[in-house]
Amino acid sequence: MNRLQDELAPRIVPVVLANVTTPYPYHDSRLVRKADEPFDPIAAHPAFGNSFDWHSSVHAHWTAVHLLEHFADKAGGAPPQVDRLRAAVASNLAVQNITAEAAFLGAQPSYERPYGWAWALALAAVASTTRVETVHAMRAALHYLGSRIASRAERWLAMLPSPVRHGVHSNTAFAMGLMLDASRTLTFVDLEAAIAARAREWFGLDRGYPAAWERSAHDFLSPGLAEADLLRRVMPREEFGAWWSAFLARGGDDEESILFAAASVPNVSDGQVVHLHGLNLSRAAMLARIAHRLRGAIWLADHARALYRASVDEAYGAEYLSTHWLPTFAWDAARSIDALGAGSN
Repeated sequence: MNRLQDELAPRIVPVVLANVTTPYPYHDSRLVRKADEPFDPIAAHPAFGNSFDWHSSVHAHWTAVHLLEHFADKAGGAPPQVDRLRAAVASNLAVQNITAEAAFLGAQPSYERPYGWAWALALAAVASTTRVETVHAMRAALHYLGSRIASRAERWLAMLPSPVRHGVHSNTAFAMGLMLDASRTLTFVDLEAAIAARAREWFGLDRGYPAAWERSAHDFLSPGLAEADLLRRVMPREEFGAWWSAFLARGGDDEESILFAAASVPNVSDGQVVHLHGLNLSRAAMLARIAHRLRGAIWLADHARALYRASVDEAYGAEYLSTHWLPTFAWDAARSIDALGAGSN
């Protein structure tokens, strides 16, 4: 059986390499105070001052580590850019650079909350388990960065009065899902417990989700599937199956729901409209994981594959507004769909 990861990996290696070595253009959202010195975002972000913006850089490095792991056992079969990607990761994620990023986050309490936080925790988690020796030297620094974010995330979850439910970076459920996976890997037990409790409180009683309200014109996440993907991490299998059936307005086998339909993307050069390619890929990943949790939901897996095919080519296309971030979402979808065949959770 051909794995999607095997097909995708050589195609996105040069794209990810270009991303983590490209400093400009760069978009940074930072609070500026009256007495602050002039700000150079590239200098301020020695690790993540590339890939268009901070969060895209963080998850580009997450993708890079996965790619290096993927090709670790393929002597002679790796793309020629793999060695350069390994060197770029080693340079960007040097201990002093991660320490500087942690200091920056300390001075900017809500910077990149929650999306960038979530991907930073995911990066720390994959660094803690990878066989890629290049990454071993920065494990401790990334763990420290993750621990700082975890403490801040616990306070944020305790303070937040309700979840953010729209389909872009501030979506709460998507970030919580990434944070929960990372917390379990990094043994951040307090954050894990906080996420599990909030997930049930905020989403556990949702019924008859109004799927027709999706999708907004620049979503790259499905709010409905994001909360389902979170709860399948929290609930036992049977409980989640019952929740899923009640969650969908027409029951758990509503194959005609807009949640499963691929979005058409009329303009990939528009930075907001192109989000819809990310929506197709993120839905593909979420549906694959939900299908696996439900067991036997073959039709969900079929939708996941169709959504993946609808947008995967844009992950290695010619438009930087697509390629600076879509490789991560394509890789996540490919891994999740491949896991259906491998029988892993």
